[in-house]
Formats: sequence, C-alpha cells, structure tokens
Amino acid sequence: MRSTWMRVGSAMAGLALLVSGGAVASAAKAPTQLSFDFPVGVTGPLTTDMQHLVNAFNKTHPTIQVTPVFTGSYQQTVARVETDIQSGTPPTLAVMTSTSVYDMLHLNAILPLDSVAAQGDYYPALLQPEVKGHYYGIPFQRSTVVLYYNKDIFKEAGLNPNQPPKTWSDLVTDAKAIQKLGITGIEIPTDGTCYWEFAPFAIEAGQNLASNDGLHVYFNSSAAKTALNFWMDLSHKYGVEPKGILPWATVPSDFESGKVGMIVHSSGSLAAILKAANFKVGETFMPADHSKYLTDLGGGDFFLFKGASKSQQQAAIAFIKWMTSPQQAATWSKETGYVAVTPKAYQQSGMQKFTAAHPQFLIPAEQLQYAQPELATYSLSQIQDTLDAAIQSVLDGQSQVVPALNQAQQQANGILANYR
Repeated sequence: MRSTWMRVGSAMAGLALLVSGGAVASAAKAPTQLSFDFPVGVTGPLTTDMQHLVNAFNKTHPTIQVTPVFTGSYQQTVARVETDIQSGTPPTLAVMTSTSVYDMLHLNAILPLDSVAAQGDYYPALLQPEVKGHYYGIPFQRSTVVLYYNKDIFKEAGLNPNQPPKTWSDLVTDAKAIQKLGITGIEIPTDGTCYWEFAPFAIEAGQNLASNDGLHVYFNSSAAKTALNFWMDLSHKYGVEPKGILPWATVPSDFESGKVGMIVHSSGSLAAILKAANFKVGETFMPADHSKYLTDLGGGDFFLFKGASKSQQQAAIAFIKWMTSPQQAATWSKETGYVAVTPKAYQQSGMQKFTAAHPQFLIPAEQLQYAQPELATYSLSQIQDTLDAAIQSVLDGQSQVVPALNQAQQQANGILANYR
C-alpha cells in the first residue's frame, strides 16, 4: 500500500511540476506589451495606414505586441502625454512633434536614443537639433512646407504648368493671373499652428523664429516683420488670398475641388491630395524671397519614455528601427507624402518605380538641403500660441504688423525667462 501511495504521490508531483513548467513556459512566451501614442494631424487615412504597419510588425515579431492609441492632432497628443506623465502612466512610445523635446526634458520624461540615431542612416537635417549632447527623437513622419499648384488652372490662366513661381514676386503675379479666371489665387492656413506656414517666409527673409537652445525667439526681427507684411499683402493689398482665418483642413479641400489655384500646406498631405484631385497636381519648393530657397521642417519623431521596463525599452527600440528602416520608410512616404527619413528608402526598387510615376514625392527630400529647424522652445504650446495670435490678429485686420510682433516677442520673453 505504501509503495502504491508513493507511486501516486510521485506521479502527482510530476504532474504538478509539468503544469508548473507549462505555466512558466507560457509566461515566458507572453509578448512584451508596448503602448504607442500616434497623432493623426494631416489630411488622409493615416489611422488605417498606421494600423496596417503595426499589424505587420506584430506578425513578424511574435515576442512583441504593439497597441497603437490614436490621439488626435499633434497638440492633443502632446497634451495627453503630458497628462499621462504627470499621473505616472506615460506611454512606452509616442510620435510627437520633434519640437516637443524641450518640454519632455523639462518633465524628465524621455530617454536618449543615441544608438538608434547613430545606426539609422537618417537624413542629417532630420536629426537636428541635438539637445544637451543627445538625440532624444528619432525621425519618423517628417514633413516640409511646400507649395501645391493646379497645373490645369495654370494652363488655363496662360501660365506655364511646368514653371511654378520661384520668388515671392512670381507668386503674386501667378496668383493675379489665376484670379482673372474667377478662381482664388492662393490660400495659406491661418488657424491653429499658423506659425509653421509663416516660418519659411521669415527664414527666407533672413531669420529663423527661434534659437537652437529652446530659450530664445525672434518674433519681432526685421525678417519676421518683412514676412508677415508679405503675407498680409496677399489678401489686403493684392487681393489674391481670402481675408480672415482659413482653417487647416479647408485649404486642401478647396484645392482638391478647384476653388483655388495654389496652396501652402504640409508635404504630408500629398497622398490624400493626389487621391482626391481630378487634375494634374504640381508640388514645388516654397517661393524664395529673392533667390534663396528655404523652408522649415515639421512632423513627428519617436520618443521613448522613462518608466518602461528593460524589456519594453528593447522592444520599443526594435519597433523604432523597423518602422524607420528603408523599406518601411518608403512605404510610409508612399502612403502619406511624408519625407522618407533615410536616403536608402529612395533606393528601394519599388520606391524608384513609384517616384518615377509620381515625382511630387521627391520634392520634400530635395528640400532637406534647404530646410531649417522648426520653432522649438520650452513651454512650447504657450510660445506657439503667442505667435499664432499675433499672426492671426494681423491677417484678420485687427492689428498692425509691428505692434503685434513686438507684443508677441515681449510675451514670449516673459515665458522663457522662467527657464533661463
């Protein structure tokens, strides 16, 4: 009897060990979970495109499970992330504006990604600026400010559809020719973050809007005043742009429907515009003040947040590298119009065939040699709002250029003094 019970006991112990071992094995196989905040800030089906990419990653990386959280505009995404940080529940990863770096550092929220930056063969312009000796953002969906124009309307107006405006003077001349058709000459978004569309004009006039340390802005520089005077003149002097506030989302819609001949917008809107328009779409560099083409950068970077476990950090880095690899960068560029963040993306055979048929997608990458960093400071939302309010008050006819920009400079100085 004793022998029988010993055999039973041994068998049960073995079964328990087997069950226990199976549980351990199952636990070991459980994938590392990553939460990933992703903004949808421009025209187009970015939510669907992103979900497809994430699904492809999860399928090929069974030890990692990425769950995207679609968080609205860039501004809404930053606000959500800051709230989560302060509540102690930050995401593992987020794509936010590259300019968010100073506020994230002030919150002591992000980890450096120097090794990824060094290994990625990214366009140098997209990795700038380096902050405190480190790279904290890895470029993903980056954009430039570009000029779109309707080639059919150009031809109808007696303009050469293969010669878009090269200077500010050309822009006015072409817009006037379009106006004679009863079509609006040009539209530039003036709601929301209109500082971004304003920046290329200021840069071309001789001065970027901010320093590279996050602590100084140049809102009332002579270049900024020249730029805002020109923008105001488009509507108030030349009459080629509607007066008042033009919503960001309305501008590409007006272009796609043939209501306007030219628009200034994000290169990230290209794919959606091409899909919606029933005419030949031209895309070109921002017209120069005189002869110097310049633009500013925009779009989002990957940020990795403190609080992630070691396994989550490793998984997040694997995800970032995969998403910014030449193949995926090419895919994302084709689907959206964003700049493919590495030159190797444009060497992919599929991308070469695609850009041969759609040369507009090469313009943003060609602009990078002329691109300057986007306005980036501490307390970024407040600083941007200060400049946006000044620009809008001028374009809406409520203020004059000089006092509006002087007031914006004074307000910004007061905000940034807290960080110096």
